[in-house]
Amino acid sequence: MAVSVFVIALISLILIIVSLFSGDKSVNNSIIVYKNETGNVIKIGKLESVVSDSSADNFKCDTENKRVFYTVTSSYSDGLYDLYYIEKNRSELTKPKIIDYGIEEGYILNSGKIFYLKNNSQAGALDAFRCDINKSKIETFSSNVENIYPLDKSDTVFFVKLHGSERVLYKYSGETPIEVCRNISDIHLFNDSDNPHIFYEKKSQIYNGMTELYRTEAEGAPELICDNTYDVLYDSYSPDGNLYYFTTSTENISWSYVIADVYSETDKTLTRPERDSFLSILGISVEYNQKLREYQDKLVRDEIREALNESVEKGEFSAPVYTVFAYNYEGNHKITEKINPDSVFTVASFGLPRIIFESFEITKSTTDMSGLVDIAQRSSMAEVIEYARSVVNNSINSTGIKVAGCDYTSLFSQSLDGYDIEKTSFAFSKDGKRVFALVRDSAGERLNLFSCALGSDLKPSAKVNVSNGISNYYFIDNSIVYLKSDIGKNTGDIYLYSGEKNVKLSNAANALKVEHGDNIIVLKGYDVKEHNSVADYYYIDDTTEKLISNKILIDSFFVDESGKSVFISNETGNNTLIVFDNGKTTEISNGVDELILFD
Repeated sequence: MAVSVFVIALISLILIIVSLFSGDKSVNNSIIVYKNETGNVIKIGKLESVVSDSSADNFKCDTENKRVFYTVTSSYSDGLYDLYYIEKNRSELTKPKIIDYGIEEGYILNSGKIFYLKNNSQAGALDAFRCDINKSKIETFSSNVENIYPLDKSDTVFFVKLHGSERVLYKYSGETPIEVCRNISDIHLFNDSDNPHIFYEKKSQIYNGMTELYRTEAEGAPELICDNTYDVLYDSYSPDGNLYYFTTSTENISWSYVIADVYSETDKTLTRPERDSFLSILGISVEYNQKLREYQDKLVRDEIREALNESVEKGEFSAPVYTVFAYNYEGNHKITEKINPDSVFTVASFGLPRIIFESFEITKSTTDMSGLVDIAQRSSMAEVIEYARSVVNNSINSTGIKVAGCDYTSLFSQSLDGYDIEKTSFAFSKDGKRVFALVRDSAGERLNLFSCALGSDLKPSAKVNVSNGISNYYFIDNSIVYLKSDIGKNTGDIYLYSGEKNVKLSNAANALKVEHGDNIIVLKGYDVKEHNSVADYYYIDDTTEKLISNKILIDSFFVDESGKSVFISNETGNNTLIVFDNGKTTEISNGVDELILFD
């Protein structure tokens, strides 16, 4: 049956309308806060409201409930803040509504609930509050609170409460807080994860100066990872990847590993001699005087041990003989021994655990406890500690750069030769199968890039000289994208290297940025001004460069995880706020001074 021309036209018109609607949908549902001459403009969908208070700050949005929260300088308490919100109510935005007065600066928005701290003047401490706007309910859920740690994707928050000088970790989900752990020494929150979680440490009851390391989520019991933790590389941890931590070795980690203390065991049982036990018809025996001297020497050695151990606990010196482990969803995995946390160059965040570090050889010293006693008797305890520190430091000798790791069944360790330890930084590809080495040139202004592949036993292939003259770089999964430019020039070329070849992405570029893992942004045509310097904004789609907008304010643009971006363009001379999404730009407003929030 033939379809009429009218029906075809109608279908085409409907498709056009749907297409236009779909293209604007993400923008119309976005929440944007920006500043112009009238104040801070809150835009929820197509509706706008102006916050004229010049002290308005710390904006946060609840996209699901169409609310924007913010603080202003408190009208009632110096150094504190009043907390307000504006929300969409059908076809309009409400006037600002107060939540509370005189709160601490940092507040938390979590799963539509507001958490904040407020001073209790009578108790001289901070109370923790929870506000559920949907239920018009504000409640105090704890007193004497130090900090709050919210978990995304749940109604659960953790918080640390002070019991005297003891820090205690609690979990709170809207009912009675539940105590999790006492004697907390450290806590780290990781929300950018499939399973938001925290790591926390408590002082070890068994190992002096060490901690117990735990992981916990909103539900379930805490998991003990290690009971004698010395150090944890939280800054190198990517959620759901590898967490590296160091433990005490089976060997001593302090001065006694280098300086022999042959008296350590016998001194434990050596006591002051009883004078009456050594009396004879001739008076005090020679044996008594000898025993007394031995005891007095023991007291000096005990004083030396106490002073040195105290110095070690303060982190003033120790021999770097620690063992490094990696924790992930597969469990705990030993990586290598006799390593100093300060000597680590980089670790593999994902995949099989791997680490690059400067290795050391530690030799025994000819100095022993008797030598330290001699110094103590003719000088001071400070001289003893200083001399012992120099002995330990001189016993540590670098043996070069190594890469170590495991495949969950075997340990591997290989040398990475030919790199200047002082000038080189390293990185793994995301799959851990390749090493990138960036070496600072002799002038100290540019980097030279080298790379090598790692075999299953971590044996490195011959290193490849990838490029030189690098002024900026980012890692994208298993590749590196970098800006190559000559000294004295403010533009250069951008390349992508994945281990096989260099692919040129752009030329005449002033700057390179990578947002949220793989959104490559290129800025060209810099026009540097005292205020609001501008540049032309490009992005790389696969390996193709595309212009998004001319003359954007360099400090204005924001890119979210999906690649949607918002920025201010000065191309027409009237700062225009623009959203770029799915290859399309949409103008939001003119005369914009600053972008504050975009969601």
